[in-house]
Amino acid sequence: MNDEKLLQYYMELKGPEAGEWNTSPTCIHTQLVTRDYVKRLFKIFDGIQVCNVGIGTGDWDDYLGYWLKDKGKLTSIDIDDEICGIFQYRQKREGHPNPSTVLCKSIFDLDLPQNAFDIVTLIGSSIDESGEFKKCLDACFSLLKPEGYLMFMASLKNSGLELLEEYISHSQACIAQKDSYDAFPGYPFFICKISKGL
Repeated sequence: MNDEKLLQYYMELKGPEAGEWNTSPTCIHTQLVTRDYVKRLFKIFDGIQVCNVGIGTGDWDDYLGYWLKDKGKLTSIDIDDEICGIFQYRQKREGHPNPSTVLCKSIFDLDLPQNAFDIVTLIGSSIDESGEFKKCLDACFSLLKPEGYLMFMASLKNSGLELLEEYISHSQACIAQKDSYDAFPGYPFFICKISKGL
């Protein structure tokens, strides 16, 4: 990884393919609501361990690192070598005060830390990109400590909420908080705080 690739990354964020979405009111609203949700509904304590599944642009991971800054650490998991590399390099070059520990792995890899995290976040299209809804949730719950919570955010358009509720009905997990947002009809979404259960 080098500065030339980092510059290309910055340029692509505002380029024709991604820029229209990244600068849209819908995207900004989604980011605002999601960041506010984690800040309001989850408590930070000394030594807290948080994991995010699916790095994407890394904006969410950046925010989580700042949120945890003086209290805990973030681990970020993504299967894409390039995404992991640019994210790690970018955080280093930007001087992020609480950079993420990056694991370039599939969420389905058996050697991921088990029962290690107080909070796991799974947001946006990550669960769809996994291709395995139930298996992805199983893997996320296996990362959590027994008293841990999953923060799950996804579009309402792909039956994600119905699939989640069906999954929960056959598991020990419990939805502690469920909220839906449809201020922008083009991207209605939901966010849930889910306890792992016993």
